[in-house]
Amino acid sequence: MLRLPAGMAYPDAEQLCLRLYCTVDGPPELQSLCSRVGLADAFADLARAGWIRDASVPATASRYWAEVISSILKQGPDIVDIPRGEVLAREVGFRSISHDTKAG
Repeated sequence: MLRLPAGMAYPDAEQLCLRLYCTVDGPPELQSLCSRVGLADAFADLARAGWIRDASVPATASRYWAEVISSILKQGPDIVDIPRGEVLAREVGFRSISHDTKAG
């Protein structure tokens, strides 16, 4: 991630993943990347590359990130910190993210 070469701490990566899953709209190629499977694979790859720091969980496994995303369905949309996720999304290069959520 060129915009944040030092990476991101795990709690922020988790919020970014949830925020992207809940709110990204756009061209089909972006939507497929922000699907449950697309995000799970992408965040596991980022963890394997060392970009996600301070993870005390098995963050290098796609299955783990799929469970993070599923937690929205289990615990409700309140686990997503919308304002924090918005800031993180902008930091990694998303210009604008819709406030309509998939989870709600």
